[in-house]
Amino acid sequence: MDFNDSQIQAIEHLNGPCLVLAGAGSGKTRVIIGRIKNLVFKHKISPRNILAVTFTNKAAKEMTDRLKGSVKDFNEITCSTFHALGVRIIRENVSAIGYRKDFTIYDSASQHAVIKKAMHNLNISTEMFDPKLIHYKLSAMKNISPDLDNIPALDPISTLAKRILPEYKRILKFNNAFDFDDLLLVMLELLSKHPEVLHKYQRKFKYIMVDEFQDTNPIQNAIINHLAGGHNNLFVVGDDDQSIYAFRGADFRNILDFENKWKDCKTIVLDVNYRSTATILSAADSIINNNKERKAKNVKAHHKINVPLEYFQGIDAVHEAKLIAERIKDDKNKNFSDYAVLMRTNFLSRNIEEVFRESNIPYKIVGDYKFYDRKEIKDILAYLSVLSNPSDEVSTLRIINTPKRGIGEDTVFKISNYAEQEHLNFYAALRSFKKISTISTPKHYNLSQFLNIIIKNIEYSNNHSVSDTLINVIDDIDYFGYLSKENSKASVARVANVEELINSVKRYEKEVRNSTINGFMDKVSLLQESEDTNHGNQVLVLTLHSSKGLEFENVFICGFEDGILPHKRSIEEHNVEEERRLCYVGVTRAKRKLYLSSASMRMQYGKEIKSEPSRFLKEIPEDLFLYPPSQASEKNVENAKNSIQEMLEKIKAKYAKK
Repeated sequence: MDFNDSQIQAIEHLNGPCLVLAGAGSGKTRVIIGRIKNLVFKHKISPRNILAVTFTNKAAKEMTDRLKGSVKDFNEITCSTFHALGVRIIRENVSAIGYRKDFTIYDSASQHAVIKKAMHNLNISTEMFDPKLIHYKLSAMKNISPDLDNIPALDPISTLAKRILPEYKRILKFNNAFDFDDLLLVMLELLSKHPEVLHKYQRKFKYIMVDEFQDTNPIQNAIINHLAGGHNNLFVVGDDDQSIYAFRGADFRNILDFENKWKDCKTIVLDVNYRSTATILSAADSIINNNKERKAKNVKAHHKINVPLEYFQGIDAVHEAKLIAERIKDDKNKNFSDYAVLMRTNFLSRNIEEVFRESNIPYKIVGDYKFYDRKEIKDILAYLSVLSNPSDEVSTLRIINTPKRGIGEDTVFKISNYAEQEHLNFYAALRSFKKISTISTPKHYNLSQFLNIIIKNIEYSNNHSVSDTLINVIDDIDYFGYLSKENSKASVARVANVEELINSVKRYEKEVRNSTINGFMDKVSLLQESEDTNHGNQVLVLTLHSSKGLEFENVFICGFEDGILPHKRSIEEHNVEEERRLCYVGVTRAKRKLYLSSASMRMQYGKEIKSEPSRFLKEIPEDLFLYPPSQASEKNVENAKNSIQEMLEKIKAKYAKK
């Protein structure tokens, strides 16, 4: 495929700010790759002076893979997510903010543990106030503004979260740890409050490109503004119509206001869709054109074929799932991997799963339990974390009695108390356990045993690879023996998971020249759940949010009802435009055929409640459908009669044989 005129304009842009409005399926990744090549080959820009930022590891890897074969020093190009860029900048300048280089990045479970401790220290009941809700509020605040003290608390939980925040931050620093949101906040702090750090990266990153700019939150936008402020060579690509992450703090106004912020900005519209049929694109446009806060685009379909849409209505949710299964099975030339079922909320997947199993349709649910969230994996990773950062109290508490070594909660409590009294971190207090008079002598052997394992493996890690250290730890604590005690299928699976962790470390060592425990832990911390979309010859079942960036030959959007899409809460909060953008994203995932489905009745709180088709359905012209949605109820009755007739014929045939 050759580049079209608008793509060529974007690729050949050199200096100054540029906004590329990229409609769905318009080849934006090709444009970013093309521009990087143009900078390197035509304008002789050094690859080390180029920064490309995106939102997922998958997108960053795709860019890097595409550059491998054509750009000699492609590995000098910084192509990463915002959070990975944060880890890099923080590790390179961490002393400026009083941390050590061996800091730990806490996942959600570790953050909850710190919040619980902060609440305990402040005499706030964890039974009355859910630490997970406090974490949610803190994360939301951190994505709005770096000035957390001046963010208004609009509800009692937010007020409580603000009260807990200083103690939460104190514990994190004491543990030499950051949470995920800190990777952005601390990066912004380094760039905004340390001029020498800012100037270093402005000199390094002379050409900056940002993909999916509509998904940036205020912190990310401020980071980019600082980095590009020295030279104004900022090239952003995005589509305000695909901004669907407001719940994560994304602000689509960043892209709407870009031309006002950056004077002399060049604006280019990628206006040819290479993915979807003309019918699908017409349906998508007819929906999104009802939004008022948007930049108008006239995106044309490259593929002029017209395959009509289908809308069908099940009697209930189970019947809706059966109708989806029937259409998939009726396709004689099907590959199951050509189909995806998209839904607004996860609860809709239950009936889909049950019917697919009954119908022998292979499927995969995106968002299944993550590999790195399994208990056995988290146990071993906690050992690695402590070897790298002994101040990591959360990880130390996880492994101090795993496997069982006779160190109970009472002993841990006494060490924690001593740490508080002596202003020590937990590991330092643990090393001084003989000074703690309340710990009985019989417990000394158990504590010494644990400390010896940690100290010995810290020394071992200084002279051995990450994988060798990992294997040494597993052998030292006899973790495979610990897992195998159950002698069950589950224990066999857990052993296999740990073996796969070893394989994962070895793959990391092959990819990274100077591999370290910190580097591997960073990689794990930056993994994102929604990226696991490799599904072989299976139907992919996923939420509309998770589908962004993907494409499929045939797409079902189920639960196409008011109260589901658009979501009931969005209707009540008068935020239907975000839901319309979400619908637009779902529609434009389809390349050839789009199916929309709903149920006449849906179970809510144990009762059958009548459902109304989505208001978005009325925004699509009826002539785009195989048969008008207004006739769906009649078709529903006809299908039900046919099903009953088919069942009666089978019964007659069965008794006729007798």
